[in-house]
Amino acid sequence: MSSEDIGRWLIQILYDNYNGERYISAQSLSKALGIDESVVIERLKHLMKSNLVDTNGCGYMLSLKGYEIAHQRVTSFCPHL
Repeated sequence: MSSEDIGRWLIQILYDNYNGERYISAQSLSKALGIDESVVIERLKHLMKSNLVDTNGCGYMLSLKGYEIAHQRVTSFCPHL
């Protein structure tokens, strides 16, 4: 799986579990994707630099910007987003 694919899947998982309050641990995200936790953390850091993901130090959640982008992707009819 490419770095971009991992990022897309992380955004999708965080979007599916978004309620504005729930942070998800890197360990849980790693288990959900079946990949090494260090790879997940690396991708999450990249997403945080892009202001798509926030952290509370123990877990991760989509930022408002990340949520809006994920929502547009989910509700789009374009399969390439």
